[in-house]
Amino acid sequence: MNIDFLRRKDSPTLELFFAGWGMDSRPFAWAAESPQVADCDFAVCYDYTSLALDGVDWRRYREVRVRAWSLGVYAASLVLPGLSCAVSTAVAINGTLRPVDDEFGIPVAVYDATIEQFSAESLDRFNRRMCGAHKAVFEARRPLRGVGSLLDELRSIRACAAEGARPQFTGWTRAVLGKKDKIFPVANQRRAWAETPLAQAVLELDEPHYMPDIPFVTA
Repeated sequence: MNIDFLRRKDSPTLELFFAGWGMDSRPFAWAAESPQVADCDFAVCYDYTSLALDGVDWRRYREVRVRAWSLGVYAASLVLPGLSCAVSTAVAINGTLRPVDDEFGIPVAVYDATIEQFSAESLDRFNRRMCGAHKAVFEARRPLRGVGSLLDELRSIRACAAEGARPQFTGWTRAVLGKKDKIFPVANQRRAWAETPLAQAVLELDEPHYMPDIPFVTA
């Protein structure tokens, strides 16, 4: 896993954002100038080919505010228990703790077909489905990663999800669901969060999988 600090001012508070599959920090560079992070540090995690997250002294932060999007929700759930950081809030956006699942995540056949048919052309189709009316915004910030690295990441997440035995973070404080989501079906997201203590803190928006104000949606 990579982590990029887009704003680092030696603040005792960190906004920690786990991006979705296929991302780098480029789509979120604008967020470093947002009023949301004026008084804190801001870091973006991405590329879940490996779930090792090293090189950060988490003890220096008195407060860590977590937001995670898409497959980043699953990655965050696996990584956070090992960081020993002081998480104050944790918002899951259009993702679940069971990312490849017919009832609670991306349907198995859909995920596996994405791997089997993956190409530059299929990635463009995926982005259209992901973004809906926001595609132009995403394209202006599109990540700079090669097709091979994206395929490796897809396979790694699939293998990790198939194991299903790792401890997961349970401190989520809110889930945000896009009612137009064509990646994680909203019915599956509803079922997934209804099975957790978070059931009463779920917000549904009339949005697709990608929203331009990620990572500060609902902030």
